[in-house]
Amino acid sequence: MAPMLLYRGAEADILMGRWQGMRAIYKVRKPLAYRLPVLDDAIRRQRTLREAEMIRQAKQAGVPSPYIYDVDVPRSTLVMEYVEGERLKDEAASMGEDEARQVFREFGTDVARLHSAGIVHGDLTTANVVRRKGALVFIDFGLSFRTTRLEDQAVDLRLIKETLVGAHPAVSKLALEALLKGYSEVAGATRSRAVQRQLRGIERRGRYARVT
Repeated sequence: MAPMLLYRGAEADILMGRWQGMRAIYKVRKPLAYRLPVLDDAIRRQRTLREAEMIRQAKQAGVPSPYIYDVDVPRSTLVMEYVEGERLKDEAASMGEDEARQVFREFGTDVARLHSAGIVHGDLTTANVVRRKGALVFIDFGLSFRTTRLEDQAVDLRLIKETLVGAHPAVSKLALEALLKGYSEVAGATRSRAVQRQLRGIERRGRYARVT
């Protein structure tokens, strides 16, 4: 059976299919007409390899993420485990306070594990976390990269904060507090305070920036 299109993104198509009898996700980076073909091919291959490597490193850091079944470099395609479960974005609103505290505390510990391993996710939203049998699994490492800069880590936290406030206002305050608590438990109080100071600085810059 041919893979079925689930989602068409700006950079890649996400398809559901089978791989050696197992349900699998195919992430296909498609050619972009505005780039020179040779450059486009090189970029798509490089990003496919980088995403596979980031997922591997996330696993090494102790952060649950999909298993990679195949890396088809000539076709700029990743074949990955299909993660059974519900996206956190679809469950957050219906959580009770105790459950939300537990889930977002775990979210924070996993983000800190990524950052402590020198990985920034790059698209840290509740849409990119799946709850599987109660545990969180991080997906879509297409924008991830290696860095230990406070600024980059703070941008990661800013994105999830904006997601919570914008998409999950009923639980945003509680969830953010739990997330930062979990983050501090793994990153350590000193590093956590430094990242949060950087986050506040980014927010101030955004608040007072002028469009000219």
